[in-house]
Amino acid sequence: MIHLRMHSIWAATIPVVLVLGSSGCATKKYVRQQVSPVNQHLSKFETQTGERIAAVSSKEQSDISQVNERIATTDQRVTQLQGAVSQAQGTASRAMDEAVSNKAATAANSAAVSTLAAGVANSMNYQLVEKGDVTFAFNKATLTPEAKAALDQIAQQVQALPRAVVELAGFTDKVGGTNYNLALSRRRAEAVQRYLVMQKVPLRAIHIVGLGKEAPPAGLEADLQAINPNPSTASQERLARRVHIRVFGAGDITAAR
Repeated sequence: MIHLRMHSIWAATIPVVLVLGSSGCATKKYVRQQVSPVNQHLSKFETQTGERIAAVSSKEQSDISQVNERIATTDQRVTQLQGAVSQAQGTASRAMDEAVSNKAATAANSAAVSTLAAGVANSMNYQLVEKGDVTFAFNKATLTPEAKAALDQIAQQVQALPRAVVELAGFTDKVGGTNYNLALSRRRAEAVQRYLVMQKVPLRAIHIVGLGKEAPPAGLEADLQAINPNPSTASQERLARRVHIRVFGAGDITAAR
């Protein structure tokens, strides 16, 4: 568009020059005087045109810079978003791994608790594993050699059961007063207890009681029947002077039933 305007100006100027030249009336000075305003006008127009072109170019460069800045900002945000997404994926993956690990640990703990509970129940299930009797002479609480031999075997069995419980119940015959026989029956149980402790049976594992003449010893009738269906009073009294022994063993706490 600028070029069209310049072309129009020159098209208007050239005929004037030609006319003046052809007429022969114009001089060079006259021509300069006539052409000079035109040149000034043209120069001013070129200056204005250049300024407009520069302004347009500057605005275009500014717009391009703004666009480039926006593109760079967008790229930066996209990069940040990608980093955040990658971090979130890593966190989710770790969380899932932890969940799987926790689930396995929970299952293992549950199994361990179940096993321990079964072991505890088994360890509290005391059962009778051995029983026996040792007898005493009349009005005595001294162990005979036969009684010590029987207690040696019981001590060995108890030592093989770390959490065994030994129950000792002392008895007397019907001769004598009640209180005296209660004390005598307890001395007999204590005599057995002392001997077992000497054979390395834990004292805490032994429980004693003296029952005197009021309660018949456990198994007395069966023992009498085995000796004589019609026992004499002396036989009854001899077998009644005893300490009845019962050994209870607990199950293994590490063994689930």
